[in-house]
Amino acid sequence: MTMRRKDSDGTEPLDDPASEAIAQFFAAPRQFRKFDSAKALAENLGVSRMTVYRRAEDADVVRRMEWLLRKSMRSGDLIACREWPGIVGAQVNAALAGDTRAAAFCLNRAWRQQTSILGEVTIEPAIGGADALTLWQEKTNETAQAEKLEAAEENPETEGKNPSE
Repeated sequence: MTMRRKDSDGTEPLDDPASEAIAQFFAAPRQFRKFDSAKALAENLGVSRMTVYRRAEDADVVRRMEWLLRKSMRSGDLIACREWPGIVGAQVNAALAGDTRAAAFCLNRAWRQQTSILGEVTIEPAIGGADALTLWQEKTNETAQAEKLEAAEENPETEGKNPSE
């Protein structure tokens, strides 16, 4: 029976080497495990396969597995962040070559939808093209308004009236 550690948050290795090995086994992705199966781990530890599964349910082992999982996920997140420019570049190249899944990825990254606290959906342009389009539309609207003002000045009988009347 494993001694319960009241102050354990999972950051320290377990006192029992077998329990630590079980926690590491179940926390590791399959391709990085030292043993192919729980049965192989059990044989190495000299216990039954069911003992491995029972120990995997122990509160200390579960806390250790959770901490190891969080640590490996943070490491994976950092690697993905570091490699993100290359990932996006490869997706853009694939999209330009006709890959529709890559094009959908690019579309979702370029114009992400974000939900606000109130639950309404807003579109956030993530590339300069959308901002340039907005600026062009604003300039077009300003030019149209300026033309309407010039027309009103040239035709004094429409002064003070809406140009569309």
